[in-house]
This record gives sequence, structure tokens and C-alpha cells, in this order.
Amino acid sequence: MIYKKYSKSVNFASDVPQQYEDAIIIGGSIGGIVTAAYLSKYFKRITIIESDDVLNDTFMKSSPSEILNYRCCLQSPTSVGRSGVSQIYQGHVLEGEGSKILFELFPQLKEKLLTEYGARIHSIKTESRLSASGVLLNQNLTKDFYWLGVDRFTLEIVLRKELCLQLGKKLEWKCNSRVIQLIVDPSLIIVKGIKYRLKQNIGSSPLSMYGDFIIDCTGRHTSSARWLKESFNLTLPTVQIDFGSGYLTFIGERFRTGDLSLDSMPIVGCTTNSPDNNTGCYITPISTIKTEDKNSLGALSVIAFHSVNSECPPNDSYENLLDWTKEHLNSDYYTILKSTKVYSPLVPYRHAIDDRKYAELLGKEWPRNYILLGDAMCTFNPQYGQGMTHACRHARELEKIFDGNCHKLKDISHIFNRRASVISEECWLLSIVNDWKTPTLKVTITDKNGEIKVYQRHGDAAHSQDHQSRLPLKVRFLQWYSRWFLQCASKSGSLSTDVLCVVNQHTSPYVLLKPTTFLVVCYIAVMNYFKLSKK
Repeated sequence: MIYKKYSKSVNFASDVPQQYEDAIIIGGSIGGIVTAAYLSKYFKRITIIESDDVLNDTFMKSSPSEILNYRCCLQSPTSVGRSGVSQIYQGHVLEGEGSKILFELFPQLKEKLLTEYGARIHSIKTESRLSASGVLLNQNLTKDFYWLGVDRFTLEIVLRKELCLQLGKKLEWKCNSRVIQLIVDPSLIIVKGIKYRLKQNIGSSPLSMYGDFIIDCTGRHTSSARWLKESFNLTLPTVQIDFGSGYLTFIGERFRTGDLSLDSMPIVGCTTNSPDNNTGCYITPISTIKTEDKNSLGALSVIAFHSVNSECPPNDSYENLLDWTKEHLNSDYYTILKSTKVYSPLVPYRHAIDDRKYAELLGKEWPRNYILLGDAMCTFNPQYGQGMTHACRHARELEKIFDGNCHKLKDISHIFNRRASVISEECWLLSIVNDWKTPTLKVTITDKNGEIKVYQRHGDAAHSQDHQSRLPLKVRFLQWYSRWFLQCASKSGSLSTDVLCVVNQHTSPYVLLKPTTFLVVCYIAVMNYFKLSKK
């Protein structure tokens, strides 16, 4: 009887979330917002430290149409004080798994976006034309996929409002505040809090804040590597791949081209296929609009050009951009853009790299109660649209660890580093396999001892034996395999569906290597080899 009573009490206790006092989240964009929502069940108070003035009246009190009009007039992120997210006005895609996570976290979000902000849910099967490496992906799909058509600028504002409503007094924002240092206990290898300074008081003494758990969601420009070196003399193992990224984005209203096959596709996109084709483009609707013009398609779209190998699109005039499109992209894109009315400035962005921090390699040397999440841990080539969903998946994984209610708080950072690394690896492989083909690639590897190795290609030298030997074996195999897999997928609805499951981050990329698929791909590759040999 005593044993049964004791067992029952233990089971009951495990169903009640452990309540800690304070969580500190550094960064209030997508990753920070979603992390705050997930952790609200486990902490009595959550503080978000944000470097920009994201709670100003323009963001929080403007109507949906005012926000969109304001967005279209922006010249750059700094023109509205969003210097912390320099890429916020570039093209973004919230992939299927990311939408699922947000809609589960914020039950009212979907209805508000659709009814108040003009967003739409688009069918990949019937409303898009997407190609990778010159192969059309969404042919004869065995299931459909849905993408949320909304501008990231607007999405963040709506999410911030929803988070404030949902958490109420449990949540505190400290805007216009920049974290400058960690508060640590080196002997216990623990982060106890942060020091920050108000941006308007640059010369003032820093303020201190203590918390039970600190999450760095500051994105691709994180200072964590420097803080860890200063506080613990730790070097964060890192791989950076510079592929000469160039981005250009604007908002436009599409009009009829006379080609029904193009006009019926709200979403049109193609990736780069280096070294043969170093440019690509995505056209994604962000808001439905009312118009009396019968030639209008009734939507504003984000038009985003992307390039590698430093073959950047021009932003000095729309006429020059049209000429560039005619020369570098499929004629369909020129046809669409020639019939597009420009609503915003042409905003460039040329600082994107693949940047992965291997926190899990530091093991128990990694400080307790501190983690990197989302872009702070790993960033990718933006053309694959993985960043926001990657951050959402990291936050969900962190919640699963807390929800297990069987781990000590001091162990959670080590557990998270291992699990988050698996998620990052999936997105990393999708990005770098193609980026490694870039003729002017630069790779910088820093190990835990601080030793730095740099590999640099120079145009035609990319194909020399010296540089080929530096290509990781896994990447070399995946380059070969992805080429033949896409050829098979162009003729198979089930394989195309598998690809889009991976692209939407519903499943791991390793599903593309399941035995039956692997044998089919190898068979096609071998048959093609013998066919060419006979010729």
C-alpha cells in the first residue's frame, strides 16, 4: 500500500511542469518570440532584451494597411530602427513546419493574418512553380503542402502583439538595450546573468540582470563567441562558408502577362545551380489587395533575387534590374517582372554566409544555463528559406527537454546542444551541398583550440585537384546523389513529394536515402553512365 501511494505521487508530480524564477532571452525577433512562448510554462518571469525599439507606436498601434504602406516606403532596416535584423526586408519564407509551430503556439494568429492582414495560405501543388537545379519540383505530388504568404516585417509585429497578449505581466521587454557581457561563475562553469546598456546612454555604467536560464536569440550577428572567450576562455568551434551571396528584394504588384500558366501561379521560384547558373529568384505573395484594375492579380508580392559567386543583381534602377533578369534568368521571370508595378525601394543585402557553431563539441566545457538558438547557432544560404523554421524547431526542442521534467536545470544546455545540432545538421546539409560548388568559395574552420584554417578558391582554380581534395567526402557524395535524385524526382510524384517534405522541414533529409530510393537513384545513374559510355 505504501509503495502504491508513493508511486502515484511521483507520477502526479512528473505531470506538473517545474517552475523556475527567471528566463532571459537576448533578442526579440522570431526565435526570441517563439522561445518565450514555449518557456512561459516553466518560468515565472520572462525578460526579452532587444536592441531595437520594437514596441514603438508605429509597430504596435498602426493598422494592417498602415504597416504595409510603411513597409513599402522603407529604404533600409536602419530607417525604422531595425538595425539588429539587417536582413528583415529581404525575401523570407515560413516553411510548412514553421507555420505549424506558430499556429499551435498562437491559436488566434492564423485567423488574424488571413482576415486582418491580407495574408494567404498557398498550395504548393496547384499555386506554385518551384525548381531546383533546373528541375521542376512540384510535379504530380502525392500530397499537398501549404506556405504562408506574409512579409516577415508584418509577421514579427503580429507575433509580438500576440505574445504580449498571451503572456501578460509574466513578460517584460527591455527595448533599446544591448547586452555587452555575461555574468558568470567560472569555477562552476555557469552563466548567472547578463550586463546590458541602454542604447541612448552609451557612456553610462552597464546594468546587471540575473536569471536561471539565458538564451541567445540574437541571430547571425551574435556576440556569444566573444563573450565565451572573455568569460570562460572557450573557443567555439565554427565553420564559415562564404559563397559570395548577393540579395535584392522589393515589393511589387503583379499584373497579367497574357500567359495563363504564369498568371495562375502566385508563387514562382528557382534556386541557383552553381557553377553553371549562379542566380535565382523567388516571387511570393504577401498580401491580397483591393483593386479596380482588371489586369491586376490582386496581390502584393515580395520579389527576391539571390546570387552566389558575387554575381549580384543591380539595385540602381528597375530598368537595369530588368536587363539583368533578361540576361541571367529564365525568360518567364523577365515576363513577370516586365508586368510588375514596383511599390518599394530595391533593397540589397550582401552579407549572408553559411555559419555553423558546433557548441556540442565542447561537451561539459560548455557553460550551464546558457544556450544559442536559431541563427545564433547556425545560419544558412537564405535562398532555401530555412532560417525562421529552423529557429522555431530549436525552440520546440528546448520545450520538449523542459517538458520531460526529468533533467536538472544545469544539464539542459548540454542536452539541448546535442539535440539542436541534429536539427541544424539537416538544414546545413541542404544548404552547403550546393554552396560548395561556388567557384570563388571561401571556407574558414576554427577548432576548439583556436586554430584557424582558411581554404580559398579563385574562379577556374575551383576545379583544380588541390581544391577538390578539400571537399568533404560527405558533401561530394551528396552533390553526386542530389544530381541524380532530382533527375528521378522530375519523373516521380512520390520522390518530388519526399523532396518537398524535406524542404518544408517536415522530415529529415535522410528520408531521401531510404533503401528503395537509393537503389532507384543508383540504377538510373549507372544506366546513364553506360549509355554515355556507348556513345
